[in-house]
Amino acid sequence: MNSKKAIKLKALSIALAATVCAYFTVFISCSEDRGGGAVHDPSKPVVLTSFMPDSGRISEMVLLDGSNFGTDTSRIRVFFNAKRARTLASSGTRILALVPRLPGDTCVVTVEIGGKQYTYDDFFRYKIEASVTTLAGDGTNALLTTSLDKSQLRPVYIGADKDYNIFVSIENNSGMLVKLNEAENSIVVLATNEQGMTPRFQPNAHPATGVIMLGAEGEGNRDRFLTLDPKAEWVPKMRFIKNWKLNRFSLPDKGNPEIHYHCLYCKADGYLYTRYTGGQIVRIDSKTWDAEIIYETKSGIAYGMAFHPVRTSELWIGYGHSQGELSNSLCMLDVLNPETTFKKLSGATNGGHRDGRMDQAQFYHIRQMNFDADGNLYVGDSGNHCIRKVDTDNMMVETIIGIPNKSGFKDGNKDEAMFKDPHGIATDPDGIIYVSDYSNNRVRRIAIE
Repeated sequence: MNSKKAIKLKALSIALAATVCAYFTVFISCSEDRGGGAVHDPSKPVVLTSFMPDSGRISEMVLLDGSNFGTDTSRIRVFFNAKRARTLASSGTRILALVPRLPGDTCVVTVEIGGKQYTYDDFFRYKIEASVTTLAGDGTNALLTTSLDKSQLRPVYIGADKDYNIFVSIENNSGMLVKLNEAENSIVVLATNEQGMTPRFQPNAHPATGVIMLGAEGEGNRDRFLTLDPKAEWVPKMRFIKNWKLNRFSLPDKGNPEIHYHCLYCKADGYLYTRYTGGQIVRIDSKTWDAEIIYETKSGIAYGMAFHPVRTSELWIGYGHSQGELSNSLCMLDVLNPETTFKKLSGATNGGHRDGRMDQAQFYHIRQMNFDADGNLYVGDSGNHCIRKVDTDNMMVETIIGIPNKSGFKDGNKDEAMFKDPHGIATDPDGIIYVSDYSNNRVRRIAIE
């Protein structure tokens, strides 16, 4: 952990401790007035009355009132939607809990005791706070990679590894892959066009090994992938599919420029996956580099593709515009049961902006997308010049930052920050979001909670 993070955590700990003390003063005084301290009686119902406050953000302390809670916090579970909250104390008639991170904008509050769940009638309104800063790029499309604050680049797609390195494919000099390190204020070129790198490659880190894996494009490159291993000093290495398992699906055309942007690791089965512009979803054994087509979607470009971190066999796919009946759509496929699970999730395909229920939500020219560890999906909505968030538990869509249908450049909070054609999205282990803001020639950093 670097010194800045240590100082920040210490300050947050002191602030939290002070807040906890204040809340416990209210908590204990009210508990004494209510004659708290009773043990939960499983033969009697748990009664919920009210909670306060009715809105707030991450780590907000909420007092939940009722009766027959008991005082054993190890037996009490509090949920905001599907997200479990931390239970700090219970008097028997009042529970003190901390709001979890990103449970959704409108939360059902549930108390579980002894395996039985009880739900409050009212909703808790979760307040998202987001702010944008510029990590790299000065707005010019030249080529300078001495340091983050002085860099000049044209970022296309982006990835992050477990060690907080950020990887960006850039258009400068026909195609490069660079590594950004915020703590060291450094930017290093890892691969160039001469080494097989093109800007539409999307860098993805293997969660265990940290190896960066990318797809390929161009005539004769059907079987090719590019990998960079941190244990080998990030030296680019070509990998090739050795054998194709023939089945009822047609192989991607080897002669034409069949494009496969991704190379994704699936935790559910340990295989690698990619999708070709012909629509083929391909499973690859990373030990033998044998491949087989497991399903065939509609042909066309799908820039967005990511595996769900919790429901690990779910492959989420985001289509660009001009892709027929799947244009501007989010889709999902379970790679362990592909024949019956492919489905279109979002609403109209004509390209627009609409938040709300997933089946009614609208996007415009989806680019890259990635999950955080909790299963929230962040989408680079390029045509709308904003960043969208999908709560994949309640299937709700919201715009977390950027002004829909209005392009520009500005750092700041949710109400003022602006993007122009955001292409790439990546999340680091702390849930920080990184955006390759293509037409602004910058890499942006979003802190959201």
